[in-house]
Amino acid sequence: MTDLDYALPTKTADHSLVKARVAGLMIACPVTQDNPFDCPLKSVRQLPLRERYRWLDSLRTDQLHEFLTQHGKCIMRKECENHEPA
Repeated sequence: MTDLDYALPTKTADHSLVKARVAGLMIACPVTQDNPFDCPLKSVRQLPLRERYRWLDSLRTDQLHEFLTQHGKCIMRKECENHEPA
């Protein structure tokens, strides 16, 4: 497993695993440890914790996979930006 595998969805991942991955992303960006303005979960992260989990419980598996796909791309972009030569 590479450092970024945790962020990327897999075709075989079951609903509970994908949901757990998105739950982790509801806390903060795993790269910057904050809540970036351009993140699709920005507004979710601003909700009280109980509301975040209600939102999470309302999502279908395909919606969860879409969030993981978006975050996987974003994390890879941020990691590449952080490792570019000066």
